[in-house]
Amino acid sequence: MTTLLAKIGLPGLFFLVCFVYPIPHTIALRNLLLVTLLGIGLFHLARHPRRLDTIDWRIFRTPAALLAALTLWLLLQSTLISPRSAEALEMFRGDWLIALTVSLAAMLATLTTHPPRPDRILLALALALLAHLALLLGYQIAGWLSTGYFPWHRTPFAEKDYHSMLVTTLAVLSLGDLLFRAVTGRRWFPCNGYWIAATLVLCTTASLTLWARNATLIIAAELVACCMIFIVLASKSGFKKATFVITLVALLGAGGWLSFSSDSRWSGFQDAARVAFDTENNLAWLDSEKYPRPLTTSGNPVEESAYLRLAWAKVGVEQIAHYPLGLGYGHKAFGWAVERSYRVATGIESSHSGLIDFTLANGIPGLVLWLALSSSLVMAGWRGFRQYGSPAGLALALSVVAYLVRCLLDGHLSGFRLEMYALFVGVLIMQQLQESARCD
Repeated sequence: MTTLLAKIGLPGLFFLVCFVYPIPHTIALRNLLLVTLLGIGLFHLARHPRRLDTIDWRIFRTPAALLAALTLWLLLQSTLISPRSAEALEMFRGDWLIALTVSLAAMLATLTTHPPRPDRILLALALALLAHLALLLGYQIAGWLSTGYFPWHRTPFAEKDYHSMLVTTLAVLSLGDLLFRAVTGRRWFPCNGYWIAATLVLCTTASLTLWARNATLIIAAELVACCMIFIVLASKSGFKKATFVITLVALLGAGGWLSFSSDSRWSGFQDAARVAFDTENNLAWLDSEKYPRPLTTSGNPVEESAYLRLAWAKVGVEQIAHYPLGLGYGHKAFGWAVERSYRVATGIESSHSGLIDFTLANGIPGLVLWLALSSSLVMAGWRGFRQYGSPAGLALALSVVAYLVRCLLDGHLSGFRLEMYALFVGVLIMQQLQESARCD
């Protein structure tokens, strides 16, 4: 029964958790699945308490200490410093503590696999992401066939940034697998490398059909990083090195060209940058209904998305200088800061940059601790890859870097996005630990 659970039941449960997570109005089902995962992990741990003794936790000692320090700071800051303590503590409980619980549930449930096969669980998570990718592209193609016009940025549910996060997460895992195969000659996911390459191409395609500029930038940055890592580490012949690098660069170039040619917003970015930073005279960022959008040199209204993001980023950095210790945990901190400084309630909540929001909420000490935690996870993952040949370590390092970049560009450091990140990090950490244990 235990073997059957490890082979089918547990990966299936992880598949359901990952598939359900981004779908709106599924919180009750999501929580039920997470409680089940946590219950399985705790039950197994109670029956086999010595299973923890087989794991060498030392490589993640620094990340664990930094996570504890960050959590303590968030709690103290929201309790003692925040002018909106009640709201901040409620969001701390409903956001940060939930993400920690998700990561703990993922780690404990992954630990139950015996013999250790956490790669089945990660494969289940990747298949859930692939199912969402197929659903998205199938929905868009069906719309194209029925209307004759391609439904750019249309999605089967929710906003496009929900789907772009799923796309970039799968793209990072695919890149990690391809890089691992290229460097070590071994495979990570149990399938032919051509399937992984095809998945990466589909991810790049989806980022284009979504008009998800930030997703395209993240995939491009990861492609460049993987090329550099491969050039340094690969022991393959010069021809094979050149083939791998040229393939990735060609994918990067083709994706970049298609993104710029299909999404007209790129061409308006420069005009938006010229006026977005003049936040004192151009106030459309504060209230787009009351104040008109600035005009470009050609006399047309500036491209809205780029203008608002740049203006909010500038105002957010200014507000960090005014509130260096933060205003209290939560993604609404930017709105709180604008309301306090400009004496107007506009309904704005996020600056659309997770790192700016996080700093305004938790202060510069919170940002420093978050960056230190992220850096320590990258280094621990990289160490696992270099010392033990752990593919999960490589994927962990790439995933944390991708999430950091995404949080810089989008307000992804809260809500279900933070929780999904915690889910993947928990599984990758446990897989790396079990891979390292098998090598000792």
